[in-house]
Amino acid sequence: MCLSCFLLGRFSHFTSQLPDPNASGTQVQLSGAKGRKLGAAYDEEQSIKEADDKQGGTALVPQAKVSLNPLDPVQLQTWVLDNTGLLKVRPPLPAAASGSETTYVIPFQILSWYPRIVVFPGFIDKARSEHIVALAGKFMYPSGLAYRPGEHVEGEQQTRTSTGTFLSSSQDPDGVLGWVEQRIAAATMLPADNGEAFNVLHYQHMQHYDSHMDSFDPKDFGPQPSQRIATVLLYLSEVLEGGETVFKKEGLEGADRIIEDWRNCDDGSFKYAPRMGDAVLFWGVKPNGDIDPHSLHGGCPVKKGEKWVATKWIRSRGAAGY
Repeated sequence: MCLSCFLLGRFSHFTSQLPDPNASGTQVQLSGAKGRKLGAAYDEEQSIKEADDKQGGTALVPQAKVSLNPLDPVQLQTWVLDNTGLLKVRPPLPAAASGSETTYVIPFQILSWYPRIVVFPGFIDKARSEHIVALAGKFMYPSGLAYRPGEHVEGEQQTRTSTGTFLSSSQDPDGVLGWVEQRIAAATMLPADNGEAFNVLHYQHMQHYDSHMDSFDPKDFGPQPSQRIATVLLYLSEVLEGGETVFKKEGLEGADRIIEDWRNCDDGSFKYAPRMGDAVLFWGVKPNGDIDPHSLHGGCPVKKGEKWVATKWIRSRGAAGY
């Protein structure tokens, strides 16, 4: 796992609530009635001194111990930038009009190349996760399906049994969804305008979503002026048991794998087990733009507890036509 992977963001549309990652003791105060503090904050003084090493060079040595929550992305980013000295030796460059002078610290791990799956541990903190759950909870309704022309799935087939809602950043005056959108854009290098509204889903006991594709094959759904090319899943709760995201055709030779039971999650298929605050990015298309059959995925039944997840589908063309 990459414990300190640096992605240099180039995005300009930040909400006013997004903290300055280069400042110590950063706090985000929500404007809502509860006024919860999001993101992170440690106010202890930090100092770094330069010490000559045996070979005549210099080393940056942290001199103060800081109480750090590694699952708070703002704390982690601030601590890494302050204590490694990166910004001293590689200060931010002047950015273009559409870019940003923010240096991001976003750890990630490559889970698979077939399809391309990346997990970003601790992508969103607990307070922001709970904020999104509370916001979505006001608007939940039974989840729907996308059908091919002339296709219909009977209700008793129970293909998708969760409840859900769609939320855009404009529905969140506290700016949390806007903050998450910009963070997704920085991590994926795909403009925020290319993303659909968040689809927030709630799975209770034994609720699930059978394996499916997020991209729309023109042979089945007709011409697609804008294709879903990537999906980001934000896990907003801990799940006691079950609720994994399964990829039944993962692996170089997996594209032609015959699926005998679309709902069985115990057949040895690759699974990601939910961890609150993680984000999983997977690509529905290959690097050449063709739909990737390896990206077939589903939501396993929740056996204990409940699961909250926010889906961000990202398309090949955004509102600006890019």
